[in-house]
Amino acid sequence: MEKQMTESCTGTGMRVIQYMLYGCGMLVLCLMIAGLIFWRNPFMVQKVDASDEAASIRRTQIGDYVQVEHMDLRFTGFYTVNGKQEICGYYYIGKIGETSWFVEIPARKGDTGLSQTMTDLKDTKFTAQIAKDLSVVDNAADREGITKESYIEKYSLSDKVLMTYATDRERDILYYAIALCAAVGCFVSGRLLTRKC
Repeated sequence: MEKQMTESCTGTGMRVIQYMLYGCGMLVLCLMIAGLIFWRNPFMVQKVDASDEAASIRRTQIGDYVQVEHMDLRFTGFYTVNGKQEICGYYYIGKIGETSWFVEIPARKGDTGLSQTMTDLKDTKFTAQIAKDLSVVDNAADREGITKESYIEKYSLSDKVLMTYATDRERDILYYAIALCAAVGCFVSGRLLTRKC
């Protein structure tokens, strides 16, 4: 009789652990779905044809991804540097419909300085992340001696920037892949415990 009670207690303990694993798996899946809907979705990249005069970016949430085609980019003379004071990106400006956008393009490896004769880029295609870095807008407005707000209004400029490099897309995909593996691992572990019981 005592032996049967011990086996029953062990089975109950396994059952509790199994339900906890299933619960963890469901929680991770729910967090993944919420992240894809309300946070950032690296798998959903909206496509925009900049040559279409009626084109616009439907969602301009910070962190969203967009693929732009047929955009003509004009070099602005602005650039970004890293901590070593090496040029890491150049700012261009292009239009999508009626709105102008600053677009940061990565510098080529080995770029040692800024060329004043940077060529404009025609009919470009790129994938970018929408960012909220308005330092370039501040600099452009200072150059013309007007406020940032006036500059944005004067040139029908977006208050966001398109970053074509150093995006979070690869990292986001990795996060979701790890979360999916964790959820599957929880379900598989729970199933294996069921077989042991």
